[in-house]
Amino acid sequence: TETKLCLIRPEINEKENFLELSFPYMHSIRVPLKIERNQATRSSAQLCQSKVCGDRVEGIDCGDEVAEWLSDVLCINGLRLLKQTDGDNRLTKNTTDSKAQSISLSNQAQFLLINRKSVSWLIDKVPDWVDQPETDPHTRLEGVVDRFRGNLIVDAPDELDEKHWHSVTIGN
Repeated sequence: TETKLCLIRPEINEKENFLELSFPYMHSIRVPLKIERNQATRSSAQLCQSKVCGDRVEGIDCGDEVAEWLSDVLCINGLRLLKQTDGDNRLTKNTTDSKAQSISLSNQAQFLLINRKSVSWLIDKVPDWVDQPETDPHTRLEGVVDRFRGNLIVDAPDELDEKHWHSVTIGN
Protein backbone atom coordinates (compact mmCIF):
# COMPACT_ATOMS: atom_id res chain seq x y z
CA THR A 1 0.00 0.00 0.00
CA GLU A 2 1.38 3.37 -1.00
CA THR A 3 0.16 6.11 1.38
CA LYS A 4 1.37 8.93 -0.91
CA LEU A 5 -1.20 7.80 -3.47
CA CYS A 6 -3.85 9.60 -1.41
CA LEU A 7 -2.03 12.89 -2.01
CA ILE A 8 -2.68 12.75 -5.75
CA ARG A 9 -5.60 15.05 -6.46
CA PRO A 10 -7.58 14.17 -9.59
CA GLU A 11 -9.79 16.80 -11.26
CA ILE A 12 -11.91 16.05 -14.31
CA ASN A 13 -12.52 18.87 -16.76
CA GLU A 14 -15.51 17.64 -18.76
CA LYS A 15 -15.68 20.78 -20.90
CA GLU A 16 -12.14 20.37 -22.23
CA ASN A 17 -12.20 16.57 -21.85
CA PHE A 18 -9.13 15.92 -19.67
CA LEU A 19 -8.13 14.58 -16.27
CA GLU A 20 -5.67 16.75 -14.36
CA LEU A 21 -3.56 15.12 -11.66
CA SER A 22 -1.80 17.26 -9.07
CA PHE A 23 0.50 16.44 -6.17
CA PRO A 24 1.94 18.74 -3.45
CA TYR A 25 5.03 20.64 -4.63
CA MET A 26 4.98 19.04 -8.10
CA HIS A 27 3.75 20.30 -11.46
CA SER A 28 0.36 18.93 -12.47
CA ILE A 29 -0.25 16.78 -15.53
CA ARG A 30 -3.19 16.50 -17.91
CA VAL A 31 -4.40 13.24 -19.41
CA PRO A 32 -7.01 13.18 -22.20
CA LEU A 33 -10.23 11.43 -21.16
CA LYS A 34 -10.65 9.89 -24.60
CA ILE A 35 -7.63 7.75 -25.30
CA GLU A 36 -7.95 5.49 -28.31
CA ARG A 37 -5.89 2.37 -28.96
CA ASN A 38 -4.32 3.90 -32.07
CA GLN A 39 -3.91 7.44 -30.73
CA ALA A 40 -0.83 8.93 -32.40
CA THR A 41 -0.15 11.64 -29.79
CA ARG A 42 0.74 9.14 -27.07
CA SER A 43 3.86 7.07 -27.58
CA SER A 44 2.46 4.00 -25.86
CA ALA A 45 -1.34 4.25 -25.90
CA GLN A 46 -1.95 0.57 -26.36
CA LEU A 47 -4.28 -2.13 -25.19
CA CYS A 48 -2.78 -4.06 -22.31
CA GLN A 49 -3.69 -6.39 -19.49
CA SER A 50 -2.90 -6.07 -15.82
CA LYS A 51 -4.11 -7.41 -12.49
CA VAL A 52 -6.24 -5.60 -9.91
CA CYS A 53 -6.63 -7.45 -6.60
CA GLY A 54 -5.70 -10.70 -8.34
CA ASP A 55 -8.17 -10.30 -11.24
CA ARG A 56 -7.00 -9.83 -14.82
CA VAL A 57 -8.28 -6.54 -16.27
CA GLU A 58 -7.94 -4.93 -19.69
CA GLY A 59 -7.16 -1.28 -20.23
CA ILE A 60 -5.59 1.29 -22.51
CA ASP A 61 -2.19 2.58 -21.42
CA CYS A 62 -2.33 6.38 -21.00
CA GLY A 63 1.24 6.93 -22.14
CA ASP A 64 4.79 7.51 -21.01
CA GLU A 65 4.38 11.12 -19.85
CA VAL A 66 1.82 10.36 -17.13
CA ALA A 67 3.63 7.11 -16.27
CA GLU A 68 6.84 9.05 -15.58
CA TRP A 69 4.89 11.66 -13.58
CA LEU A 70 3.34 8.95 -11.39
CA SER A 71 6.72 7.27 -10.89
CA ASP A 72 8.28 10.62 -9.91
CA VAL A 73 5.62 11.67 -7.40
CA LEU A 74 5.35 8.25 -5.76
CA CYS A 75 9.08 7.39 -6.03
CA ILE A 76 8.25 4.00 -7.56
CA ASN A 77 9.72 2.98 -10.91
CA GLY A 78 7.71 1.34 -13.65
CA LEU A 79 4.22 2.66 -12.90
CA ARG A 80 1.60 2.93 -15.67
CA LEU A 81 -1.84 4.57 -15.76
CA LEU A 82 -4.52 2.48 -17.45
CA LYS A 83 -7.92 3.60 -18.68
CA GLN A 84 -10.45 0.83 -18.36
CA THR A 85 -11.81 -0.32 -21.71
CA ASP A 86 -15.56 -0.04 -22.18
CA GLY A 87 -16.17 -3.79 -22.36
CA ASP A 88 -13.96 -4.86 -19.45
CA ASN A 89 -15.62 -5.58 -16.11
CA ARG A 90 -14.55 -7.60 -13.09
CA LEU A 91 -16.93 -9.73 -11.08
CA THR A 92 -17.32 -9.72 -7.32
CA LYS A 93 -15.16 -12.27 -5.52
CA ASN A 94 -18.18 -14.46 -4.69
CA THR A 95 -17.67 -16.81 -7.64
CA THR A 96 -20.29 -19.33 -6.44
CA ASP A 97 -23.01 -16.77 -7.14
CA SER A 98 -24.31 -17.16 -10.69
CA LYS A 99 -25.56 -13.56 -10.51
CA ALA A 100 -22.16 -12.08 -9.63
CA GLN A 101 -22.15 -8.33 -10.11
CA SER A 102 -19.71 -6.41 -12.24
CA ILE A 103 -17.49 -4.16 -10.09
CA SER A 104 -15.51 -2.28 -12.71
CA LEU A 105 -12.05 -1.47 -11.30
CA SER A 106 -13.31 -1.13 -7.74
CA ASN A 107 -11.15 -2.95 -5.22
CA GLN A 108 -13.80 -5.26 -3.78
CA ALA A 109 -17.30 -3.79 -4.03
CA GLN A 110 -19.38 -1.07 -5.61
CA PHE A 111 -19.86 0.62 -2.22
CA LEU A 112 -17.19 2.32 -0.15
CA LEU A 113 -18.09 3.62 3.30
CA ILE A 114 -15.91 6.43 4.65
CA ASN A 115 -15.93 7.53 8.30
CA ARG A 116 -14.91 11.19 8.63
CA LYS A 117 -13.45 10.51 12.10
CA SER A 118 -11.18 7.82 10.62
CA VAL A 119 -10.07 10.15 7.83
CA SER A 120 -9.32 12.88 10.40
CA TRP A 121 -7.26 10.34 12.36
CA LEU A 122 -5.42 9.38 9.15
CA ILE A 123 -4.67 13.02 8.30
CA ASP A 124 -2.81 13.31 11.62
CA LYS A 125 -0.67 10.31 10.61
CA VAL A 126 0.38 11.66 7.17
CA PRO A 127 2.90 14.51 7.55
CA ASP A 128 2.25 15.93 4.06
CA TRP A 129 -1.42 16.45 4.92
CA VAL A 130 -0.77 18.06 8.30
CA ASP A 131 1.78 20.45 6.78
CA GLN A 132 -0.62 22.08 4.30
CA PRO A 133 -0.97 25.58 5.77
CA GLU A 134 -2.99 26.86 2.81
CA THR A 135 -6.14 25.01 3.90
CA ASP A 136 -8.18 25.15 7.07
CA PRO A 137 -8.82 21.82 8.88
CA HIS A 138 -12.42 21.44 7.63
CA THR A 139 -11.47 22.04 3.99
CA ARG A 140 -8.51 19.66 4.34
CA LEU A 141 -10.76 16.95 5.84
CA GLU A 142 -13.39 17.28 3.11
CA GLY A 143 -10.69 17.24 0.41
CA VAL A 144 -9.18 14.02 1.75
CA VAL A 145 -12.62 12.42 2.17
CA ASP A 146 -13.32 13.28 -1.49
CA ARG A 147 -10.07 11.63 -2.62
CA PHE A 148 -11.21 8.29 -1.24
CA ARG A 149 -14.22 8.50 -3.59
CA GLY A 150 -16.57 6.94 -1.06
CA ASN A 151 -20.25 6.81 -1.82
CA LEU A 152 -21.36 6.35 1.81
CA ILE A 153 -19.88 9.05 4.07
CA VAL A 154 -20.64 8.75 7.80
CA ASP A 155 -19.81 10.56 11.03
CA ALA A 156 -19.20 7.75 13.53
CA PRO A 157 -18.52 8.61 17.19
CA ASP A 158 -14.87 7.45 17.03
CA GLU A 159 -12.16 6.76 14.47
CA LEU A 160 -12.02 3.22 13.08
CA ASP A 161 -15.45 2.36 14.56
CA GLU A 162 -16.44 1.02 11.16
CA LYS A 163 -13.92 -1.83 11.47
CA HIS A 164 -16.21 -3.45 14.02
CA TRP A 165 -19.54 -2.98 12.24
CA HIS A 166 -21.36 -5.99 10.82
CA SER A 167 -24.11 -4.03 9.06
CA VAL A 168 -25.25 -0.52 8.23
CA THR A 169 -28.87 0.60 8.13
CA ILE A 170 -29.92 3.58 6.05
CA GLY A 171 -33.26 5.18 6.92
CA ASN A 172 -35.90 3.60 9.12
